[in-house]
Amino acid sequence: MTDSVTNTPIEGVRVLLLRVDVVHASTVTDVDGRFVLRPRLGGRYSLSLTRLDYRAVWVSEVDVSDEPVTLAIRMQPQALAINPIVVSASRAEQKALEAPASVTVLDRRSVEERPAFTPIDHLYAVSGVQVATTGLTQHEVVARGFNNVASGALLVLTDNRYVHVPSLRINVYNFIALTDDDTERIEVVRGPGSALYGPNSSNGVLHIISRSPFSDPGTAVTVSGGERGVMHAQMRHASVLGRRFALKVSAQYLRGRDWPHTDPAEVAARDTTVERAGGELRLDWRPNANATVTASFGVNQAFSNVDLTPLGAAQVQDWRYTYAQTRVRVGRFFGQVFFNASNSGDTYLLRTGEDVTDESQMLVAQVQHGALVGSRINLTYGVDLQRTIPRTEGTVTGRNEDEDTINEAGAYVQAEAQLTPAVRLVVAARGDYHNRIDNPVLSPRAALVVRPTSDHSLRFTYNRAFSTPTTNNLFLDIVGGTIETPIPIPVRLVGVPSTGFSFRRDCGGGLCMRSPYTPFAVGGPVTPLPLDATLLWPVIVQGAQAFGIDLSAVTPPTATDVPTVLKQLNIGTEQFEPASDPQDIPALKPTIDNVIEFGYRGVLGERVTIGVDAYRAWKSDFMGAERVETPSVFLDGTSLGQYLQQFIPADTAQLLALLADSFPLATVTPEEARDPFDVLVTYRNFGKVSFWGADLELGAVVTPWLALRGNYSWVSENQFETVNTEGVADTLPLNGPANRAAFALLVREDRLGLNAEVRGRWVDAFPVISGVYVGTVDSYTVVDAMMGYRLPFAPMVTVTVSALNVLDHDHIEFVGAPAIGRLLTARVRAEF
Repeated sequence: MTDSVTNTPIEGVRVLLLRVDVVHASTVTDVDGRFVLRPRLGGRYSLSLTRLDYRAVWVSEVDVSDEPVTLAIRMQPQALAINPIVVSASRAEQKALEAPASVTVLDRRSVEERPAFTPIDHLYAVSGVQVATTGLTQHEVVARGFNNVASGALLVLTDNRYVHVPSLRINVYNFIALTDDDTERIEVVRGPGSALYGPNSSNGVLHIISRSPFSDPGTAVTVSGGERGVMHAQMRHASVLGRRFALKVSAQYLRGRDWPHTDPAEVAARDTTVERAGGELRLDWRPNANATVTASFGVNQAFSNVDLTPLGAAQVQDWRYTYAQTRVRVGRFFGQVFFNASNSGDTYLLRTGEDVTDESQMLVAQVQHGALVGSRINLTYGVDLQRTIPRTEGTVTGRNEDEDTINEAGAYVQAEAQLTPAVRLVVAARGDYHNRIDNPVLSPRAALVVRPTSDHSLRFTYNRAFSTPTTNNLFLDIVGGTIETPIPIPVRLVGVPSTGFSFRRDCGGGLCMRSPYTPFAVGGPVTPLPLDATLLWPVIVQGAQAFGIDLSAVTPPTATDVPTVLKQLNIGTEQFEPASDPQDIPALKPTIDNVIEFGYRGVLGERVTIGVDAYRAWKSDFMGAERVETPSVFLDGTSLGQYLQQFIPADTAQLLALLADSFPLATVTPEEARDPFDVLVTYRNFGKVSFWGADLELGAVVTPWLALRGNYSWVSENQFETVNTEGVADTLPLNGPANRAAFALLVREDRLGLNAEVRGRWVDAFPVISGVYVGTVDSYTVVDAMMGYRLPFAPMVTVTVSALNVLDHDHIEFVGAPAIGRLLTARVRAEF
């Protein structure tokens, strides 16, 4: 065994001799890098060679039937490992350089060494990934832009299971029960993945893969503590029970204090306590050498934290997330069934004090198989079924509670053809059905992967992906606030029905309005009236009386005397702004992404790694953020003041004119609105946007114990002006930076038991429009540092000191989030 960089012998490599997953002999290499194994029986075996600071090596089909076999094996230092095994790019095992997508893999050692509260803490320096930290354990994460509060744009999996909250379809990373001690690797696939994964993988896939209790038995205990009252404890224990069964149990508990934040729109005080507990129980069964059955059950209890939502911050209290999963693998057959359930406990919105009830559930069944066609074509095919059942007790989906179930089904096939020894063609197609969308969606994929040498790979890809409307987009029905008038006007957030929303235009030859002040003698608030605010003059007379002003002698004005103006509530600033005529809202459609990409990965001189991805993306029918679609009706203040001066003193007239500018008399609401005069906040599809982007990665092994890594991500635009087919214009922000860079310096000196890392990132300023949060995030730079030391008198114990934001640069990473400061922690990890 020799080091591929220094050509020196490698001591301490663990060598296993296996046949059909059963270990027949084992040893470790000596100071000269040599090992000898003597199986009792001849035949064909495989060799597994591992050492934490080197990339694992697998040698298959070693025949020791007749003569002794001599092997000369070179191992690459772990910092240089750019071609690990990945499963997320093609839903099957393959080398990263062979994958038809841009992939980053964080290996087990990287995860073990770095203290983290959630898996996202490992992704800060990953190319093409934007991580916006919104609290001690809270994050908004997306690959290649279009982030949001409560984002679900990135498809996140743990062991092939969706982790998002079922009906809300948001990724809450502090709900993930998997611990660092139980993580085998984290795979990040950038770019669309719908051809294999179906809906809602347009921006990529994040897959967290756990360790098998068969391959990794033993016990690990980790305890951390530090600033902000942080206390974090984790444990994992795995045992092999005979030859057929293996059991694993893992658990964690975290408590700390979040950074403070004041939002003047919140009526309730924040509790900055962050507290959670969770764990997973897993049982593996190997009925024979070719089959594995895995059953797991997990739970996470979020006792307290604050999460951002489009309606403002939510005070999470006793939110429980549970799941059960069974998966079967026999040869190339893979099947699984999993069940996710959410219970929001006593969670409530801080801006309104309203309870948030979510007891949603999701049931998913998936099967996949593969086959060889001839000697060069490899097929992978499968079917996915999923059912999402929102249960909100009327607090989120309101009157839609009994008709908001979503059923989805998809089928896919992928063919890989080895055209030449260096050229491989990958084509795939998938069709998906959604019971709330009129037409099925097709997602084709094509990729040409060229490997001129074993250390270089070129990739040309085309992907078509899609994201379906969420439960909120379709069924939301909740009051988010009120406009305080003598009769308060609710601001209601609603989903778009299958009929869409249409505005009547036959009242006096124009738009219709409805008002809470319409007398019941003429039909009451449900009655459509011509768009003429002077029809409601008696309301102004009554309102003036409250200020001691008598208008009984004033001749009621007409539309000629005082025109009607339309204004629209800005839910971000809570101010009324000039508005134009509203446009109909068609039934919602899925957002379609088309992306072409060129990628290169390579190793130069066995010391330098380079990766380049350049892409062009087109989005159509983009799902916009929540926005007010029903303008409010006002009297024109200037004209009103001039008119009243004929009857009352000028200063009194001007006072009433000012009041009229902030006093909505009616609302222009669509025919389908069940609330005739409520201001409706809803969704619509917008037009097309297109942009260029690029990700650059560099790495270098300076010495056997020192490595450098860096990356830069660029997007041509981070804010788009678009107009849809109804002529409605909107500003669509990326909610992320156009420029972003990161670096890492790693030290691993195993002879001294020392590892260290300095990690930094620079994020350019960017605008945000996401629900009620509107503003700009200023540019910021953050540097993290970490050092670990394996105790020489207790080699199974490692002490690690970590400093996030070591320079204590207070900064905000998303509008509405607290300013993030420094966090110092110390950790002790022991293995048994």
